[in-house]
Amino acid sequence: MIKKTIIGLLLLAAIAIIAINFFKEDAQPVDTSSSSANAQDESVTEGLSIGQAAPDFTLTDQNGETVKLSDYQGKKVILNFWATWCPPCRAEMPHMQEFHENNADGDVEILAVNLTAQDNGEEAIQSFIDQFGLTFSIPMDETGSTAQTYQIRTVPTTYIIDSKGDIAQKIVGPMDEQVMKDQTDSID
Repeated sequence: MIKKTIIGLLLLAAIAIIAINFFKEDAQPVDTSSSSANAQDESVTEGLSIGQAAPDFTLTDQNGETVKLSDYQGKKVILNFWATWCPPCRAEMPHMQEFHENNADGDVEILAVNLTAQDNGEEAIQSFIDQFGLTFSIPMDETGSTAQTYQIRTVPTTYIIDSKGDIAQKIVGPMDEQVMKDQTDSID
């Protein structure tokens, strides 16, 4: 009975995620017409569209360490946004930990940004981390500014960032280890 209830809740959450994203306002397009067409200009417009440079941020992780997205340039990054109260996030975390453990020496980093400003407090977050045995970096978005920058309306939401720091993919909803592997294997 509990298993059916959990599956029902996950199914309901998935339907809600799809509905929210179907009806949400589209982000305003970035005007790149003023950028130089000069081949020597290697600057990339920062934004949230595929191919744009992922907006940089600096946060503190669960261990008190400073995490800056731009420090991971040269590696692929799974940039995930989550909260402890989110059932699909709970379903996704064991897969993220498994992926992290299976790629410990690889070129992919997981940054699982906790929406601390919207979550249930530090104790709930630490309990969640302990419960799932999470060992990857969990930056804490205490003000909500990073979630706002990345226009997070639904959790989990994940950006796959290539080794140049550009957004390669956006995934709304939970992922499993195979999806993470497929998404990161398909980019440089």
